[in-house]
Amino acid sequence: MSNPQLTSFSMVKFPLRSGTRQERPLSPLLFNIVAAAIREVKEIKRIQIGKEEVKLSLFADDMIPYLENPKDSTRKLLELIHEFGKVAAHKINTQKLTAFLYTNNERSEREIRDAILFTITSKRIKYLGIKLPKETKHLYSENYKTLVKVIKDDTNRWKDIPWS
Repeated sequence: MSNPQLTSFSMVKFPLRSGTRQERPLSPLLFNIVAAAIREVKEIKRIQIGKEEVKLSLFADDMIPYLENPKDSTRKLLELIHEFGKVAAHKINTQKLTAFLYTNNERSEREIRDAILFTITSKRIKYLGIKLPKETKHLYSENYKTLVKVIKDDTNRWKDIPWS
């Protein structure tokens, strides 16, 4: 407990805790520190997309790591995040972790599934409300068709609303 003193006034005691709430200004800074650390660790292997090597995609407080060797890279990634969590009093909600496995080798997929302790999907993953299928040719049918239907249903329903 802390009991701060301002000149001759004493303030109400309040508990001191480490860590930050998700919507607080310090959270993005801590998030960026972790992202920078992940980017620098050589044991977390990047993947090749076209001419670019990619390790992370970031949006707000969401992170997608792209791992070439998921068995070893995931282990190292979780170690790094765990160590950071001890210092910053943050921890990952492992219930929300999902790995999107992109392999055509059944044996390799089985080994990875045994080595990684969180949810693994190989068909599609939902990220920021968008369904990302393994095959990009399915992006339209997985997302746009349903979105167009929702928009049509909404506009049809709005036709009957009296406007002033």
